[in-house]
Amino acid sequence: MKSFFIEEVKKGKKVISVFKKVDCIDNKIIINRELKKMNLKNKIIIVKRIKKIIDRESVRQVAIEKKLKEDEQFIKLLYSNNINICNPKWIFKKCTDKVINKALINKKREESEIWICVNEVDNITQEYIYKFAKEFKSINIVTNHIGKFKKIEEKLYNEEGILITITNNRRKSLLKAELIINADFPKEIINEFAIYDKSTIINWDEPLKIRKKRFTGKIIEEVKLELDKDGELAKFIEEEGLQNYDERDICQAIEFVPDEKIYIN
Repeated sequence: MKSFFIEEVKKGKKVISVFKKVDCIDNKIIINRELKKMNLKNKIIIVKRIKKIIDRESVRQVAIEKKLKEDEQFIKLLYSNNINICNPKWIFKKCTDKVINKALINKKREESEIWICVNEVDNITQEYIYKFAKEFKSINIVTNHIGKFKKIEEKLYNEEGILITITNNRRKSLLKAELIINADFPKEIINEFAIYDKSTIINWDEPLKIRKKRFTGKIIEEVKLELDKDGELAKFIEEEGLQNYDERDICQAIEFVPDEKIYIN
């Protein structure tokens, strides 16, 4: 997957093309103006030029430097032009195994149950279902589309002799769920379920708040990386001059899952 990095020209650095508002050098798109001083009209012009480069170079996604990500207007313009932006949720999903290890603390997987709230079957969700079915005491799929998971259910039973539970009972399915992965349920839907008061929810989707007053569990929505200065990722960031980017976005851009330690809030 081809990815580009978008940043403003660095202070004190000579603008490459005085008359060009946007330049492209290798895999970087350089904005030769200070975005925060621009009005909406000029930002639209900038985004159109970025879009032109992306289409010309067949770029699938972009990583945005931290300072530019703070400009909500700019980010909305990128999205409205169907530009895919790297997001820390990518590495969060990829690190779900590590997150579970921290969430379980002293409990073993073979003694624990896991619930996955999911409607759409993608590669990463499918991989986790097969993996967790073999590692946990039991796995429970909570979904509005039970039929989509029948093939997975049959394969696990026929090839591994493993039974999984597939349900959409909003009153009972999450009532005893201590460990939940919310893959793609919107907050409005997940709040329609009766949820165990002390659940740990690993939330891949939009920011989540459980409205239930008695809920005292934990919602985990992101990880941060503790970079090893001698590690592969740190060296790549140094070599490519990407210090002003979120390292989690860089991971998605280069499709790299580092061995770095993670920590959660």
